[in-house]
Amino acid sequence: MHRLAFVALLLACSEERERPARPAPAPATVEPAAASPAPAALPEAREVRFTSGDGITLVGDLQPADRPDAPLVLLVHQLASDRSEWAALRARLHESPRVATFAFDLRGHGQSTAGPSGAVDFHRFTPTEWAATGDDVLAALREITSETHGLNPRRIAAVGSSIGATAVIAAAAEVPRIEVVVALSPGRAYHGFDALTPITSLGGRSFFAVVARDETENVETAQAMARVLGGEALLVEGSAHGVALFGADPTSLDRVETFLRGALEVERP
Repeated sequence: MHRLAFVALLLACSEERERPARPAPAPATVEPAAASPAPAALPEAREVRFTSGDGITLVGDLQPADRPDAPLVLLVHQLASDRSEWAALRARLHESPRVATFAFDLRGHGQSTAGPSGAVDFHRFTPTEWAATGDDVLAALREITSETHGLNPRRIAAVGSSIGATAVIAAAAEVPRIEVVVALSPGRAYHGFDALTPITSLGGRSFFAVVARDETENVETAQAMARVLGGEALLVEGSAHGVALFGADPTSLDRVETFLRGALEVERP
């Protein structure tokens, strides 16, 4: 089906909410293997403050890897949450071989509430303000890859949860450098924020989705996205949403880590 027709069809639906044995040879003399060197200490994590295109102060936590060209993973939380929700996945990615991570609070969440005209609160967001969260991801990428932080990641991935997945998809459509996308509980249009139109621009990217089987509309959306991109949608039993999927089925956390490491070419030995 032509991509535009595919998108139109989906948008017409409602929004989301073994040889014989031989004699054994004489044992050979084996020299003891040299012990593997311990990995270098992980650089100190630091809080980063930066500004969105429309003047909102955004706050995040940067954990560099032990080399500046290590891959980078951006992590974007779900509605009514903050960057702390990514602790389990970040801990995995900071184990050897290490990946740099940056998790930040979207506008109106956590510590990202200072705007040019006063406090910013997601409870009062319009669809236009929700769509601006995609620009927050772009601002985060510009900041973390600037000379200020000394990173030169050879590959970049972005992971989003729920509406954070929509923001990640929208940003990746604008920046080909985001080569890997992971979406937890992706929706068609959370709060009117369209995820299906930009997904058609991500051809050639690595894509993986995780969604609860009981969230029917999200399952349809995740599977449709995976078909368009030649990716995979993992179904988890139950109705957990977003990062809660990791608690509902811990193997989903394993699968996301494995996918990211494979796509970023930093598999464990």
